[in-house]
Amino acid sequence: MAAQFTVPVLGTRAQRIQQAASTQAISVAVAPRRIAIERNDHNHADACEVTLDWTDATLDPRMLDNGVVSAFIDDANDSGFWEPRHFNCRFIGLVKDTDRDAPAVDEPLVVTVSAIDYTDLFLKAKPFGSKGIPHLSQSLQEAWETVISQTPGAEALAKQIEFQDVSPGVQVGSAVSERFRKLARVPAKPGTDAWAVWQQCVGMLGLISYFELDTCIVTTATNLYTELDPPVLTWGDTLVSLKESRQEKLARKAVGITSFDSESGATLEAFYPPIADSRVKRKRARAKKILSDEAMRQGEERDWFSYPGISDQQVLDALAQRVYEERGRQELQGRGRTAEMRVPTVSGASFDLLNLKAGDSVRIQFAENERQTLLRLPTDGARVRYLVNRGADEATAQLLAANIREFAQLESTFLVRSVRIEFEIDDDSGSFWIDVEFINRIQVDGASA
Repeated sequence: MAAQFTVPVLGTRAQRIQQAASTQAISVAVAPRRIAIERNDHNHADACEVTLDWTDATLDPRMLDNGVVSAFIDDANDSGFWEPRHFNCRFIGLVKDTDRDAPAVDEPLVVTVSAIDYTDLFLKAKPFGSKGIPHLSQSLQEAWETVISQTPGAEALAKQIEFQDVSPGVQVGSAVSERFRKLARVPAKPGTDAWAVWQQCVGMLGLISYFELDTCIVTTATNLYTELDPPVLTWGDTLVSLKESRQEKLARKAVGITSFDSESGATLEAFYPPIADSRVKRKRARAKKILSDEAMRQGEERDWFSYPGISDQQVLDALAQRVYEERGRQELQGRGRTAEMRVPTVSGASFDLLNLKAGDSVRIQFAENERQTLLRLPTDGARVRYLVNRGADEATAQLLAANIREFAQLESTFLVRSVRIEFEIDDDSGSFWIDVEFINRIQVDGASA
């Protein structure tokens, strides 16, 4: 692992004053003792902590104001060689906090730098100024630049945007549903932040957006519903611990589906249960007066999903019902830990787990030899003891032991909710692990058990 700090000013007070008058930045490469990276969904910022010996870095925390942190992690080759490169850069973000601490009298000072990705600039731009809210007549590229113009500190990101499978020239308002067409600007709630405004712009087109390193990505959300070639984490092989539980409170929550059809340039919306249905939980008490469908919709609690490419309203309505029903059958969440940097995919290809992020798919399965071992044990109690000794928590062990014969028929591909990577070394040894938090994917083809 390695890290790099890029700061606008560095050095003595006189040098800092001189440098502050220019636009030049100084980059400092350091050898950290620990890097921890947390990857979250596209509505939340990713975070990183870099810990290093002060004697090695010779950095005063006050020198890191307004700095940018780049973190690099990779698997060395058979000769032990590697070098920081763009392809193994795992995080780029802004310095948030710096701490200098002495763990003990005879130990060196330790500097810990906490950083957060560029999403944070937009989340902090709250309440967001009305001048930064794009017009429905603007293209996505123009809308991005409009949001940037009113987001402090984000000016350098105006051109740092990448459109995947979507044209940057598509008009924000060209595909909105009928209820939005009378508005001049993108609808935004009072007191909202810049990121919510931008997500509204892309969401109206059935798209999602997130930061990958220092670039904003705009893309379709197909991986929420399709299996391409997910990496495989295997209990009894690449997984060193596993925990699973069921989320009853989300199992029957109402859903909304948006779909952007690039050929017709239209966005459709579907709801299940329907608007004003008694099964839908409301954000506030029902008003005594009769409300319009739009007012009723705004007061309902729904989870929204994007499914691009559908131009038939009846098909989208059926899809919304299927999502609701499949979600109600099982809403499972879990966490698995691995010490591997690379694992095979379903097709047998090699997958770099350091690139895994929220929204990806992952397969969690039993090693066949582990499954046969469990089947040979005489009782569920013996199976639970075996699994607990192998790293499973008690509740998960009971679940696995009771259902070991049926697991081969159950869907084993899950949606990644978050990823945490931690790599730490000391004078004698080191540790590395990746925690993957996952939830069951919505099987819109009806394949969920």
